[in-house]
Amino acid sequence: MKAWYLNHSAVAVQTENHLLLFDLFGQTLRPQPGQGLAQGYIDPAELRGQDVLIFISHEHEDHFEPKVFELAQQGQRVRYILPAELDAIYEGKSDDVFLESGETKDCGDFRVTAFESTDIGLAYLIEIDGKLIYHAGDLNWWHWADETDAFNQDQERRYQEQMKLLNQAANGKEIDIAFAVADPRMDQEHRFQGLRSLMEQVQVKNLIPIHLWGDFSVLGQIRGLARNEKNFEKAVYFERRGEIFLNAGFGKTGGNNHG
Repeated sequence: MKAWYLNHSAVAVQTENHLLLFDLFGQTLRPQPGQGLAQGYIDPAELRGQDVLIFISHEHEDHFEPKVFELAQQGQRVRYILPAELDAIYEGKSDDVFLESGETKDCGDFRVTAFESTDIGLAYLIEIDGKLIYHAGDLNWWHWADETDAFNQDQERRYQEQMKLLNQAANGKEIDIAFAVADPRMDQEHRFQGLRSLMEQVQVKNLIPIHLWGDFSVLGQIRGLARNEKNFEKAVYFERRGEIFLNAGFGKTGGNNHG
């Protein structure tokens, strides 16, 4: 299994039989010649001959733009998995998958469960080619200093509820890769509370922080937390857009593994 950090919350995972792409937007969809996954971009030529699954968590512009639907015109098999409400802007094909929160669909070659975001849209747990992959979208334990206590307490309640559902959906299995939010705009006290709660409640093999807004220093902060918190030893560290690890299982060693 291979994985690439593309930009912000946009990531790619290559399993035995599929290429999974999540929350593509912006420059990621506009490669220059010679730019592909290893540089943090989607080159349609790299998709040819592959069974491609494109996951859209919601319509915020830092997670989605309609240009992503042009990838279905490249001639290879491309299927979209997206929130049901997006049928207002995308009619879909017979093999695309529209989901409501709390819904699970068995699609033959993969199984997907959708979780309600604490912002808008969905998070996904995908069982595919013998692997479990989680992508949070904007599902996070948000805490903002300029919001009311009631808002922040409601965020905690809703997030904890979804983590319980995620644990139930995993059904005792370890999630091979969890892409989860570590937003640098949140204050230091609350920035990693969503990651911490995820790791306490769900078995995760490799934790990939996303929603970084280009601030890779967040990874260094997590490395510091790992000195005292064992669960953060499972974080995978990276310093650039592009390929971050191969053949999952690097955890606490971090860094780019190209072996």
